[in-house]
Amino acid sequence: MSSSLPAELIRKEIAALPTYNAGLAMDRFREIYGLDCLAKLDSNESPLGASPAAIAAMQAQAPGIARYPDAGNAALRAQIAESCDTTPAKVIIGNGSEDLIGALFRATLRDGDHVVTICPSFGLHEFGALACGARVTKVPFAADWRFPLSGLRDAMKEPTRILIFASPSNPAGPAICEKDFRALLDFTPQDTFIAFDEAYLEYVAQEQRFDAMAILARSGHAWIVLRTFSKAYGLAGIRVGYGIASDEELIKALMKTRNPFGVNALAVAAAREAFDDRAHLAEVIALAASERQRVGTALRKMGYDCAPSQTNFIFFDTGALAVDFAEALRGKGILIKAWLEEPFGHWARVTIGTPAENDAFLAAVPERES
Repeated sequence: MSSSLPAELIRKEIAALPTYNAGLAMDRFREIYGLDCLAKLDSNESPLGASPAAIAAMQAQAPGIARYPDAGNAALRAQIAESCDTTPAKVIIGNGSEDLIGALFRATLRDGDHVVTICPSFGLHEFGALACGARVTKVPFAADWRFPLSGLRDAMKEPTRILIFASPSNPAGPAICEKDFRALLDFTPQDTFIAFDEAYLEYVAQEQRFDAMAILARSGHAWIVLRTFSKAYGLAGIRVGYGIASDEELIKALMKTRNPFGVNALAVAAAREAFDDRAHLAEVIALAASERQRVGTALRKMGYDCAPSQTNFIFFDTGALAVDFAEALRGKGILIKAWLEEPFGHWARVTIGTPAENDAFLAAVPERES
């Protein structure tokens, strides 16, 4: 006997949401396409993997998995707080930074609230807000890929609960400069909460870095900075992210809206070791920087327009429907991500992999017709 859901069971905000544009796992790729994957470059994972110390830490913790982990993640919070010159009470750990984005929206948004972000953007900056009944204004990047200060100023003329954006940007790649960041804070209304997503911070060149948290702390705004162990630290498969906030009361609220046991004991053990392995992190960053330059140069020589990147990926105009372009590469064993957010349906994002993976990608990409 078949059953049907009650007509009003699913909230209309949820039914209307797009499906998240996730990368394709390698086992699923083999199952669907009957091919071995030559280069998995669709999810911005680290080609060098996790620190060996992080893997060893998970193995050491394995005998204890019958016990619940510390719900407060006290040891990792203290470690991060010491590194970032704050207190553990202003730090929160999540099941990836996506977990914390959702917790923030659930804790703060009311039906009809206004959220401002940039376009193109990380999907959950938009979808998570829409799921809570908010309205979202997406401000497109300037033509030269500078952060759209005038557009953001105009968008926040309407009362705005949250301004949320990433720098470096996912999927585009540019990083906001300190001058523009300060200007943005100057015109953001004091009652607008700022969520600054630094998932790709580690990849930013030293000469372009600045201490966003110190600037935020002096701004008078309420804020949270979001970071992750999924990218440069190579822990995407175990899901650990963290947030550092302006106020302890915000962290207390987010602890109520996230899953109390959302971060497992093996993940915390790995994150603690990965955070301290600076040599491995430096190797990851150096490889991404050198290969990003090489791949970007090659794509431009083949006629592709690329956004400037301070990340471990490149966003480029395929000159066609990106889903078709990406599908053609899948037939050659190459995975990249076609962007589905309008008006960027001709753009795709390719992760910077190992030199061999990048060579396989470049060999599969056709010369663009002029």
